[in-house]
Amino acid sequence: MTRPKTVCPFAPRIIGLALMIGLLFLPASAKADRLVITDMAERTIRLDGPAKRLVTTFKPATLCLFCLDLQNRLVGIDTDSRRDPLHQAVFPGVTEIPAVGTKSAGLNLETIVSLKPDLVILYAQKDGRQLADRLDALGIRSLIILPETFDSIKQTLELIARAAGAAPDVIPATGLMDEVLTLVERRLSDPAIEKKKRAYFASPRGLFSTATGHMLQDEILTRAGLINVSHDLRGYFQDISPEQLIRWNPDIIVLSRGLDVNLVRRLDTPVFQAVTAVTAGAVYRFPSSLSPWDFPSPLSALSTLWLAQKAYPDRFDPDQTRAVIEQFHQRLFGRSLSEMSGELGDIVFKIK
Repeated sequence: MTRPKTVCPFAPRIIGLALMIGLLFLPASAKADRLVITDMAERTIRLDGPAKRLVTTFKPATLCLFCLDLQNRLVGIDTDSRRDPLHQAVFPGVTEIPAVGTKSAGLNLETIVSLKPDLVILYAQKDGRQLADRLDALGIRSLIILPETFDSIKQTLELIARAAGAAPDVIPATGLMDEVLTLVERRLSDPAIEKKKRAYFASPRGLFSTATGHMLQDEILTRAGLINVSHDLRGYFQDISPEQLIRWNPDIIVLSRGLDVNLVRRLDTPVFQAVTAVTAGAVYRFPSSLSPWDFPSPLSALSTLWLAQKAYPDRFDPDQTRAVIEQFHQRLFGRSLSEMSGELGDIVFKIK
């Protein structure tokens, strides 16, 4: 006859106590270095320690790393970032970092895995979540970001800083952004503008592709004291008809830095001569020649100052504006815009 097994009533407590004791005697550094972060897709990311090997998959993410002085941790980078003049000026070694493809044309998963990164930074749009799931299945951690407002750009900086083990409450780029945005707000509100001008933004996709009220460019225009004529559109970049642009009749047209400038020559045709911005010659291209200010990054704060001066020149001193731009780059990257051979490059061509 088989004797029944004797179960100690204290066994669960003993096991639990043993586990607690085991945790207490883990090396202090092992417990302190562990990081738990919630990304902008509400995913929980657990890291064994500060991320030392980083991979970025689109240019705004790379630029945020440069603004945090983390470029030396990059082991993989999107192809466009290797060609960016600002990246090359700040960190010439960027051209030697392995390329992992681009967000728009496709990322090379095999290359990313081969680099053995501690963290891959992904964009929430398109297939960012699906790629994050694939990387998770391979044991590679990723951080999803969505910098589509000035506040979310600051949040992006804080998340990356935390993942890298830096102090998220000491980020010079955030302070610089606030200084510029406060300056613009003060100039536009003292006294308040009685009649705001209307503006149209042409996206990198084409002259008749524009930003909706959900996008960073909408906030840039709004903070510059302008009314975005496409504010009521929803989603991301939306195509419109030439007739719609004529009906909107904006006072100012601003072009993405990524837009092929040759496409803008269509505005020089008779059909667009009734558009106020065209007849007034108020068609400008976002700065700068180094890196675009209409893309999500701390530099986009400068676009509000630049654009507000274009729209309301009586409110701003051009020399002071230029000084702010130069100092912003100097304080963030250690070299001013002009010292890096950068130019605003905001004039497209003379509209008749």
